[in-house]
Formats: sequence, structure tokens, C-alpha cells
Amino acid sequence: MPVETTLRLRNDFGDLSAVAEATTNFLEENAAGPEVVFAANLAIEELVTNVIKYGYDDEASHEITVHLVKDAELLQIRICDDGHEFNPFDQPEPDTTLPAEERDIGGLGIHFVRNMLDSCAYVRQDGRNIVTITKKL
Repeated sequence: MPVETTLRLRNDFGDLSAVAEATTNFLEENAAGPEVVFAANLAIEELVTNVIKYGYDDEASHEITVHLVKDAELLQIRICDDGHEFNPFDQPEPDTTLPAEERDIGGLGIHFVRNMLDSCAYVRQDGRNIVTITKKL
């Protein structure tokens, strides 16, 4: 039987540590291994950081939700925000064969998300960005 939780945070970097702690607690309480906990936290931190940095033009407080669903075979993470329309998976893959000083800045976080998780999807619905990522267990 699936277990799930929804975490809410503001578009404030100070809220990220509480989300990481809540994610870790939820996954450990529901028998997820350390590699799943690490991948989930990395993905959430990278995706939510992008929303906080680039999603808003105002100084207002906005709610970002992180919904986790875990069953015996799969972890699904859905991140929703009301920021600017942005599909993080439309960005080109960085050329990791180049030396660091020759690479464009940015893009490695999404690269790690793509490579550590099993699926990544984006939709814009009712003025909200919805990113859904999954990790096979």
C-alpha cells in the first residue's frame, strides 16, 4: 500500500533544510535505502533551488509543495510552484567531457537529477509548474 506526504515551503532558502529533514524522516520511516534518500534530497534541493532563484520577479511569499508517494517499487516526487513557466528538462545536457573551466556555468544540478532518477516529467497546468520525478526502488 502506498504511503505519501505533502511538504510545504516558502520560496525561501531557509526552508530547504526543514524539507530535507522531513523528506529523510519520511523515507527512512518507510524503509527507503540511503541511496534513495540521497537521490530524493538532491533532486528536491536542485529543483526547488531553481524555483527560488529564478521563479519569481517579486519579493512576495509563494508556496512550493513537495509531494512524496512511496510504494514497494517506486518513489514519486511531485514539485509544484506558481513561478514563471519553466521546464528544467528542456535545458541542454552539459558537456561533462570538457574541463571545468571550459564549461558553461550551471546545468549540472539538473544533469544529476536526470541521471540519478528514473524518470523526469514537466507540465504547466493552471498557472503552476509541476515537475514529477521517479526513482525505482
